Amino acid sequence: MNAIVIGGNRNNAMGLVWSLGEAGHNVTLLLYDEGESNYVNKSKYVKRTILINRDGDVISELKKIIAEMDSKPVVFADSDHKSHLLNEHFAELSEICYLEGGRSDGSINLYRNKDEEEKLAVKCGFAVPETVVITKPEELSDITIPYPLFIKANNSVHGSKKATKKCDSKQEAEAFVNGLPQDYFPLQIQEYIKKEYDLILLGCSLYGGKKVICPVANKKIRQYPNVIGEACWTLSFEMSSSEELQQLGAKTELFLQELEYTGNFSIDLVYANGKYYFLEINLRNDGTSWVSTCSGYNLPDMVCRSFVDENVSADNCTFSQKHYMNILWDVKYVQDGSVKLLQWLKQFKRDTCYSLYNKNDKRPFFKYLQVFLKGKFVRIPKRISNKFYKLFT
Repeated sequence: MNAIVIGGNRNNAMGLVWSLGEAGHNVTLLLYDEGESNYVNKSKYVKRTILINRDGDVISELKKIIAEMDSKPVVFADSDHKSHLLNEHFAELSEICYLEGGRSDGSINLYRNKDEEEKLAVKCGFAVPETVVITKPEELSDITIPYPLFIKANNSVHGSKKATKKCDSKQEAEAFVNGLPQDYFPLQIQEYIKKEYDLILLGCSLYGGKKVICPVANKKIRQYPNVIGEACWTLSFEMSSSEELQQLGAKTELFLQELEYTGNFSIDLVYANGKYYFLEINLRNDGTSWVSTCSGYNLPDMVCRSFVDENVSADNCTFSQKHYMNILWDVKYVQDGSVKLLQWLKQFKRDTCYSLYNKNDKRPFFKYLQVFLKGKFVRIPKRISNKFYKLFT
């Protein structure tokens, strides 16, 4: 099938390209241009790349690309922002392509508000931290949630990770909230859960939620920054491997059925006090979902096939447990001394699934490395550095 990936130079878009390409789909990349730093478009699986510079170009360029194709493509986005944009135009775009979302009125975007997600999560049996939503800084004084507490943007599209912080005191919280731009509001003020670990459930919802496939749980061993950040060293588990995971799977299935959603998804949980707490659902491909493909379950491929096949399932998939390493972030633990270099190298060698490196498609990694090293070695004489760079081109 024809598939279009809308994304930037990031793990999510790279994982999508690899999953779709290795399943034999024809991949077109609509890439946010970063100039010399572009690396996702170096993949051998990308048949065509169109570079764009702003959100306003997405819909018009998408229509042009589709008009030149011989069959209706499946369109994937690598972020909440881009998924939200596509669903705002769902009615017109669904005439010419297959989209994640599934609701013709685009109302799936309502569930990019975390308070709406959490209401549905409670209905489906998940535990949720105590939460209050504020629309302006003055409302913080009325909060009765004890400190420490956690602050984050209520909307995954209009908010920012810069609005995320653990605050240990009222004074710290007030200073943080008062310093945020107004467009980051509303904010969630949430009970801080002292977690034992994070867990990401990876899956796809097909046929408007009538079939939910959630086969892989991805446990974070390390993330950077430590309290909340990019998953940088993880281990996959099959959801059928324990009764506890099966129960989470049943709640997840009910959640996606209620949403009537079609597409890739992930659910973020934390484990503490003997139970799992729901944090959020991402209605798009997850940045770590490449580990699901490496573990035996190619979720983007299942989504693609479901648009033309009424009987897509995971029955013929075989699970293989994998570590996943986000190389760029995990190496920071070596730099700050938290992990010994020898230990990290042993873990690196043992891992078979990486954020940037794919043994079947090495060019994106070498391109990234070329740009990285060029930045580090600017003081080396040009005639020497040019010879060095050519090793990776």
